[in-house]
Amino acid sequence: MACPWAAVAPACALATSLSGARPKTAMSNSSINQGRILRNLMRLMDVTCGHSLYEVLPRGVQMWLPEQERGVYPDLIVVAGAPLLHDGQADRVLNPCVLFEILSDPTPSYSPEAAALPERGGLFRQCRAIPYLQAYVFVHQTEARVEQFYRADAEHLWGMTAQTGLDSVVELAITNARLPMMDIYAQVDSSLLV
Repeated sequence: MACPWAAVAPACALATSLSGARPKTAMSNSSINQGRILRNLMRLMDVTCGHSLYEVLPRGVQMWLPEQERGVYPDLIVVAGAPLLHDGQADRVLNPCVLFEILSDPTPSYSPEAAALPERGGLFRQCRAIPYLQAYVFVHQTEARVEQFYRADAEHLWGMTAQTGLDSVVELAITNARLPMMDIYAQVDSSLLV
């Protein structure tokens, strides 16, 4: 069966070009792969957390940083129990326990070679002070690699695990979820994975 949107796409491109904007004919592979990874993570986390105290919230919900009086948008948020909302606003969550960030190619301010945690990802640095946060997961899209930073103790010390290769399994520190790398990277363009 043909995609019902196939007939609409040329009209959308024409409307875009008539408006003076440059038409876009295709997304880059990294954007498509990022979307596929996000979809796969949502499916895996929904199945894992579906009948538990955890709730999975997709991209588009802000994680509110009270000390900075602003919100940021991680790719995926997991909360334990009911989401706590900033000023009652339904798009501003205060209590993430797990955050996922799918790394762009390249994600600014992220260096996988960095030796010190403060140098690894600007968003992670800002979020570590959130008392509810127990794990921050970086998912690479140009290689089959997932890095999980987890709160090691109450003194704000963080540990790290890394999984590489499609035959590995990511075990989330807080939810006891087991995420097979093969499922995280399902339908991802393997020519882009090193």
